[in-house]
Amino acid sequence: MNIKEYIESGILEAYVLGALTEDERNSVEADIALYPELAAELAAIEETMLNLAEDQSVPPPSFMQDQIWDALDKEDITEEIPPQTPPKSIPLQPEAPAKQPSWQRAAVWAAVLVSVLTNFMLLSQRNESREQQQALTARVDSLTANQELLATVIDAYKHEKDMLADPAMQTVVMHKEGDTKMAGMVYWNKEKGDAYLALHNMPLPPQGKQYQLWVIQDGKPVDMGVISNDLIAKDGAIKKIPMSIASGQAFAISLEKEGGNPTPTEVYMVGVI
Repeated sequence: MNIKEYIESGILEAYVLGALTEDERNSVEADIALYPELAAELAAIEETMLNLAEDQSVPPPSFMQDQIWDALDKEDITEEIPPQTPPKSIPLQPEAPAKQPSWQRAAVWAAVLVSVLTNFMLLSQRNESREQQQALTARVDSLTANQELLATVIDAYKHEKDMLADPAMQTVVMHKEGDTKMAGMVYWNKEKGDAYLALHNMPLPPQGKQYQLWVIQDGKPVDMGVISNDLIAKDGAIKKIPMSIASGQAFAISLEKEGGNPTPTEVYMVGVI
């Protein structure tokens, strides 16, 4: 049995309200005897209904009390029976069933109405509680994801800080001619061959174009790969150059067709080592 689905079906509330058939009540009682979780939920439902009844109870207005008493007085009025003449015999007939007083019928309908309203309120509260729990779970997941992202950023920052503090790390600045604000920075550790690229104030390339990085070795440009637009958009972000660089006299960035060229065609900026 799926206990969660059983509880959410509302059958326990219907059991408490007396809205089940005899067979259904017997089935529920058998389930309650088998599963302690159902017994605990049933006790909680009964306590909730009792508290709700106490909280929501209000005395009826005075004019309604008068109308109720008037109705009861009218029900108590009995019809006068005409005197019977002794000689006349009256055939025996079964007595007609007593008519249920109107105030009792009203009480029954009121009880049914209260039961329906109570069940509806309990189901509404259950749905609202479920929605709040789902929202809280989503919030916790979001906070967890943000914490993981923050931890990643902090680790990257520490790595970059340690990398730049390495005395073997050399900084090569590339400028576009006539523009001192736009720059490409290559951090190069010649001993290890590691190199990192950062871009500042670089515009995104035109449609169908892409920036490409080069290292000049023995007077010849060597392809270091195309530069993603994501790195340009993240101004100042540092990205490791995937290829090892053992030597070089300069770094350069060119503007090429999307996907890059085997040789530079439009040199954008240069930085001498």
